[in-house]
Amino acid sequence: MNLLWKKDIPGAQKILIGTFMLWMLGALVPIFFRSFVPTQQWQKMAWGISLLLTAVSAIWLRALYRKNLWRPSGPWLTYGPFKRLLMAPLCMAFFVVVVWLNVAVTLPLGYTSLVHAKVTRSATVEKKRGSGRSCKHQIEIPDMRYLFFEFCVNADNFDTLPKGPVPAELSIHRSFFGDHIHALRLNAAAQSAAP
Repeated sequence: MNLLWKKDIPGAQKILIGTFMLWMLGALVPIFFRSFVPTQQWQKMAWGISLLLTAVSAIWLRALYRKNLWRPSGPWLTYGPFKRLLMAPLCMAFFVVVVWLNVAVTLPLGYTSLVHAKVTRSATVEKKRGSGRSCKHQIEIPDMRYLFFEFCVNADNFDTLPKGPVPAELSIHRSFFGDHIHALRLNAAAQSAAP
């Protein structure tokens, strides 16, 4: 554990660092599991929760610092007062985004995987070339308006798809928090694709 903290670091600081590392790992989930779409209402609520959790964390951090239970380290010690004044809001903004990814996507995806209703609905889809290595061939669902949404298919299925809009039936796992697009079936081509 010497990579994360020194031996003489206070226990409260270890808890804070450990919690932040868990939140960082949780924020990576939307990178690998992109077929979940949180509801618009929940996305907005997640911003409020993220701001609240960040404010509580900042107050707790300040209290620990005053009690000498938080000892900043690394480059922070070499920063002057002006640079610290600039870096503090950037660090807070980064923390808000990390918390939002967990609250809006990671935790709801886990919940939806366990507790969901199975729903099917019709949609119009199109094939789309992806830019990333992990998802080069995608099915685009125009009415899914979410930045991180991707529905990947393999290259063989992608090449057999017709150009232009195609009617499809979506198989969805739905919860209060959002929709996990589990699979889709192309009506016109009578083909199926799964992520």
